[in-house]
Amino acid sequence: MLQSAEAAETRQIRPSGGAATQSNLGPEYFQREDEEDDGVFYQSPRLVVHIDQGAIAAISNLFKQQVPENSEILDLMSSWRTHWPADHPKAKMVGLGLNQVELMENPDLDEFVVHDVNRNPELPFEDDSFDAVLITVSAQYLTKPIETFAQVNRILRPGGVFIVSFSNRMFATKAVLIWRNSTDRGRVDLVGTYMESAQNFEDIQATFLNAQTSPPDDPMFAVYSRKAKTE
Repeated sequence: MLQSAEAAETRQIRPSGGAATQSNLGPEYFQREDEEDDGVFYQSPRLVVHIDQGAIAAISNLFKQQVPENSEILDLMSSWRTHWPADHPKAKMVGLGLNQVELMENPDLDEFVVHDVNRNPELPFEDDSFDAVLITVSAQYLTKPIETFAQVNRILRPGGVFIVSFSNRMFATKAVLIWRNSTDRGRVDLVGTYMESAQNFEDIQATFLNAQTSPPDDPMFAVYSRKAKTE
């Protein structure tokens, strides 16, 4: 089950009971107002920042705390900014996203792949390829989240960290129904449920990253876990 986590300069969140489970997450929960192919929606680059500077600083700090130095990292559903801390060395960062221009503009990426996880959740990487996988302000658009999270588990090395962070901002027409209809707290539970349902994730924790500094319209949350180590 989800556990509360206390991060530096944040307050704890204890996810509420009654979260959705794998058995009651039917396809109707992942319908969107705009069901047109995602490649059409994202064919024009959007070189804009979706969260404020306080939220960016908070998620960068969490990356620094949770991802060891010199890790190999996948920025999943990547864009033109990863918000990686400049003073935290990495071995390699690969971006996977939908718009090539955005990925080319991202200064943190060493490599990138254009791939639509909603069309094909299978990630084009070998098993045990990465030390960390990040999804930043994009989980609301996943139409097959459990399948995608299971793929994340496959490509993570044992003990690798998976960090899903989000605010309450979104492209509403592309966000799935269950996300649009949830509260902030409900979304924390929902991401935790995705991880539990994908299996083989352990130590699932949640935190309100900028509780002391965020304006009312830009809270930043994170749910993170680790791939279970083999015996």
